Amino acid sequence: MPKLLENAHRLPVINWNYTFFGAHLQDVAENWSWPKEKHAAFELIYVIKGIEGIDYGVYSDRLKQGDFAIISPGTQHRVWSIQHLTYFCFHFDLDEPTFEEHLIANSKVVYHKDEKVNKIVTPQFQQMISLISPENLETYNFIDKMKIQILLSDIILSLYKGIELPYHPGNISTMQYAKMIRVHIKKSLRQQVDQAINDPKQAIQLHSSSLISDICQQLNLSVGYASKIFKKYYGSSPKSYLSDIKKEIAQQLLLKPQFDINQISQLLGYKNPANFSRQFKIWTGMSPRQFRIRKVSHFVDQRLFSENFPAFPKDKMNDSQFKKDFWNSI
Repeated sequence: MPKLLENAHRLPVINWNYTFFGAHLQDVAENWSWPKEKHAAFELIYVIKGIEGIDYGVYSDRLKQGDFAIISPGTQHRVWSIQHLTYFCFHFDLDEPTFEEHLIANSKVVYHKDEKVNKIVTPQFQQMISLISPENLETYNFIDKMKIQILLSDIILSLYKGIELPYHPGNISTMQYAKMIRVHIKKSLRQQVDQAINDPKQAIQLHSSSLISDICQQLNLSVGYASKIFKKYYGSSPKSYLSDIKKEIAQQLLLKPQFDINQISQLLGYKNPANFSRQFKIWTGMSPRQFRIRKVSHFVDQRLFSENFPAFPKDKMNDSQFKKDFWNSI
């Protein structure tokens, strides 16, 4: 087979996961506030009118008309209205390490109206806002969702190209170090899992302490100091964050019918599937099998079952009890 393609010119393989949620436009009175929180995805806030206060980590700022802010995953933050406020907000994530590293490692959160990147992304924000329907969420069809995803891709590309990292080597703040540790943890774990998927013979040997130690060595930090600054900005340890990423990957893999639970257990570095099941129940309150049963509706095209699991007979596709028994058996 390789000889048949020896003169081929190729494009890259793209296997990204987009996430887009919580998008809304709202007009609020002075003294409106949202309590402190953190998210697993990026949050983007764009002020259309008025003034919004924002606390993030150990810093505070103000967003005025035409300003926007990008809150990195895991960053504690809160917002409030200083003056009658109209804002647009959405959460997003792109599971692509280069983009995440670029955006998360940048310590800048607030971008003001007169900055170059604002002039590029503001029309894109406005186009996305124009797609908001006054009706309920059921009114959005496939075409609407594709338009939103195309606009999200344009915004992500504009942010990547327009945001410059403000620091110089040797002059990195503790906040930037904390963000870089976070990026490296997620990037390293995903790379190991991807390698194991592409080459099943290469089962990963994942040890939390050694992975974090290797990352600290790359950044020329001691494990103790790295843990201290990470906890300062994210409220938890690097080891705890690594566990969160394993949970996220486990849930994603469980929604893919081509992987059985034993395979997922091995991909995440568990030698014993029972240990994986025990840990997954600690994470979610459900066993991996229970999680799959509850998410069965995720597979809109029921043929996916029979295509990936020959044991699933086509005449049982609408039999809910059979599906339950089937998932319990895999």
